[in-house]
Amino acid sequence: MKCKYCGSTIPDASVFCMICGERVARKKRVENPPARYPKPRTLSDGTLLGQLMVDGSRQTVKAATEKEYHAKIDALRAGVMELKAHPDRRPLRTVLRSYIDKNDAVLSPATIRGYETIYDNRFRSYMDTPVGSIDYQAMINEEAKSVSPKTVKNAWGLVSAAFRDAKLPVPDVNLPAIPESDEDFLDHEQIQTFLKAIHGDCCEAAALLMLHSLRLSEALAVNASDIKNNQIQVRGAIVHDKNHKLVEKKTNKNRTSARTVPVMIPRLLELIPADGKVVTYHPTTIRTHVEDACTRAGLPVCSPHDLRRSFASLGYHLRWSERAIMAIGGWNNLETVHRIYVKLSQKDLSADIKSMQNYYGFTTAPEKPSK
Repeated sequence: MKCKYCGSTIPDASVFCMICGERVARKKRVENPPARYPKPRTLSDGTLLGQLMVDGSRQTVKAATEKEYHAKIDALRAGVMELKAHPDRRPLRTVLRSYIDKNDAVLSPATIRGYETIYDNRFRSYMDTPVGSIDYQAMINEEAKSVSPKTVKNAWGLVSAAFRDAKLPVPDVNLPAIPESDEDFLDHEQIQTFLKAIHGDCCEAAALLMLHSLRLSEALAVNASDIKNNQIQVRGAIVHDKNHKLVEKKTNKNRTSARTVPVMIPRLLELIPADGKVVTYHPTTIRTHVEDACTRAGLPVCSPHDLRRSFASLGYHLRWSERAIMAIGGWNNLETVHRIYVKLSQKDLSADIKSMQNYYGFTTAPEKPSK
């Protein structure tokens, strides 16, 4: 044969011309070239591990055998196997900090203060770990060994909110069960005893506002001008910010918290100043005076919030509907009122039991026969 480039005679089976060096034979086209696979490395247990790029995403493939390894790669390339998202390398600390800072001016100062406490004290051994590499159930388990179930739940609430804000999937974890607590409250007779014990105290006005259903933060924000025509306009609250300073905010805890509460205890009207705040004492002082009044009167030691719960229990005793209690108390769902705040007093329960005993003609418990 002759070279088509230089015209020299060359052997028929030549691929290149021996004179000019040009290629004179076409490269044979391979119809079905063999698939190429990234070379895996073998782990200590014999498992094969390799990585490849598919649609711009780096994928990791693990397999027990070379055949399985090739099959998984083929499935990824064909779109049969779902691509896994590349692990997020941002530390947990960064994701939480971003969420807190972004919402500093939007969320309640008290909420931000709680988030800052969680940020400083919870999940410490995981804070610098990339969020895509954390075993979240192990993280929950570790935290549950040192703090209460409610603290763990609150801390996880921040993590969940931060993940949703960062467009990250919220991991599915099991949280420790929160035991049902038996909160203190005053029944309808004990409230009368408490009113006598707190009478004349510097924190009496605060106690009476909370017996009207106000939260302590709401009571601190009430001005004299907010009480008109025997109605209390509940607007705003005073809470601690992240620096532990009391700050006033114009909004309430939820949409139903801004409400009008009728004055039901006449003594409250005698304690309203001409102007300014109705309550001028620090929350810690109020708590101390409320607890001391309970102690002096031989009552269960109640916190300021327990007085708000006592309002709901008194409403139950007086046969208020749950919806009425919810509306006056500023709760936004009946479940909360029913599950937490409406406490059936033992005296009411005893009366109900007695009425059924009377129905059956029961008078006294029969004596057991002597042996």
